[in-house]
Amino acid sequence: MTSGQPQPSMRSVERAFDVIEVLERSDKPLRLSDVARRAGLSPATTLRLLGVLQRRGFVVAERQTYHLGPATLAAAHGFLVTDRLGRAATPVLQELAATTGLTTTLHIRSGLERIVIVRVDGADPLRYQLPIGRRLPLHLGAGKVLAAAMPPDELDALIASVRDLGTAGGKPTSEADLRAELELIAERGYHYSLNERVLGSSGISAVVPPADGPAVAAVGVSGPAERHPESEMLGWVPELRRAAAALGRAQDL
Repeated sequence: MTSGQPQPSMRSVERAFDVIEVLERSDKPLRLSDVARRAGLSPATTLRLLGVLQRRGFVVAERQTYHLGPATLAAAHGFLVTDRLGRAATPVLQELAATTGLTTTLHIRSGLERIVIVRVDGADPLRYQLPIGRRLPLHLGAGKVLAAAMPPDELDALIASVRDLGTAGGKPTSEADLRAELELIAERGYHYSLNERVLGSSGISAVVPPADGPAVAAVGVSGPAERHPESEMLGWVPELRRAAAALGRAQDL
């Protein structure tokens, strides 16, 4: 075995996480063949890994299908109660929601996606579900402020991974258009979105100043576009920036 190859035990760990991620990304239970195909593994290897994960409570088998088990929820709870930024975010987002009347969220970058880790509904909540733990794209909506802070090689990987850069509203977007927009976002420090990820939704977002390295967290406010025009949303940018700065300081406490 060459020095650059992972040890068998490490490959097994990586494959187990591949299986967990496949189940996490599915909105319904999956058959063994579906899990194996999506994870890029043989059915025999997948079955063995599912058995191990099932014994540890991370997977549940029902009617010849598999879905995530209760241990994954316990793991998520462990993150929520120990993550410093997440703990600091709730009162900050509550104040921002009370001031703006809009739904406020904190997103953390995970690879080439972002994950909602805190959400506080305002007086005029969103019409669609935005659950904690939902994976969302970086090239749309609040994700753009995180994409704008990515190192060039990672941004290249992000753009290469997206088949269609267009918005939910049907606005076509080229790679050149996206790169130009991200440069503008990085320059002004916030992003206003309309019908980008979800039709009928508008929002503004800003990165949380990092303690060191590239920004990995973003705070945003959003609401129904028909009741919150661009002029109103942009008026909340100072409040948004204050919230982002407060969360940035919380990382140093």
